[in-house]
Amino acid sequence: MPVKTERIPKSNSTYGAKNRHSDALAEVERVRHMVMRELDIARRIRAEAERYRLETETKARSQAQLIVLQARLSTQKEIAELKRKTTAEIQKVLADIRMVRITAQEELEMQRKFTNAARIKSLSIKPCQQADTKPVDSLV
Repeated sequence: MPVKTERIPKSNSTYGAKNRHSDALAEVERVRHMVMRELDIARRIRAEAERYRLETETKARSQAQLIVLQARLSTQKEIAELKRKTTAEIQKVLADIRMVRITAQEELEMQRKFTNAARIKSLSIKPCQQADTKPVDSLV
């Protein structure tokens, strides 16, 4: 906004030069004032941009940390679930192994009984066979 100055009629050339000088000074002061105002606005804009940058940076860091934390928790849950499933599968395999072992032991015990029965049978048949095969003169 230009500063209004009153014009006094020129009576001599010195007065005109002073008036032009004061007009120039007034114009310089007006421009300086406008530049300072623009500089102040630019500084405020820059400060606001810096605050926005810091705020955005902080939010981004927070979100990144939250994502990392969620990923860790998710991974830990998956690991725990895998451990649980693996433990259950191992328990089933161990139970199957126990059943196979028990069945094998029972089968072995049955084989022993059959072997003992066959041995007893063969021992009891041998003396009878030997008595039947003895010569007649030895009986007398």
